[in-house]
Amino acid sequence: MSWSTESLALVVTGGMLALVVIASLHSRVALSAGSRIIFLVGAVTFISFAFLAEYALDMRVPPVVMILPLVPIAIIVVIVRRIIRESHAPAVETQTFAAASPTRFAAPFTVAGEGAERLLAASPYATANELSELAYSHPELRPAIAANPSAPSSLLQWLIEQGEPAVLAAISARGRLLG
Repeated sequence: MSWSTESLALVVTGGMLALVVIASLHSRVALSAGSRIIFLVGAVTFISFAFLAEYALDMRVPPVVMILPLVPIAIIVVIVRRIIRESHAPAVETQTFAAASPTRFAAPFTVAGEGAERLLAASPYATANELSELAYSHPELRPAIAANPSAPSSLLQWLIEQGEPAVLAAISARGRLLG
């Protein structure tokens, strides 16, 4: 028994979704665990349906499935473009936290006015650069920054060196060693 073109399209679609899952295990391909699970379920579903259509069920697969391989191809193109863009991006210069610029910066969300800095200081999605600029320009937020799980160890070390009791208490509460 030969496979129909439609069933082969289902297998190819499932195979490409499986390749996306495998590629996402590489450090340069950023997919969340939820996305990996969705792609893996999709891969298994497409391949299983192709086998069922060919061997277990007496049914014809509609010809519209011929365009299904375009979905994982589009996903792969987006991932490859992001990797290429990130590889050509200029390297960010590192600076000491004590010499960080006191200039204002935009929060990664559209909260404006009072409280935006406090929200950013506690946000686990804040970047190391955002937290370091915040620690330098807003000393009153240092305890919240010290408690933030996104705070890098180099920033925590700088905060320890400042010797503020509330900051030291927040770092101790994290279970990190002082010094």
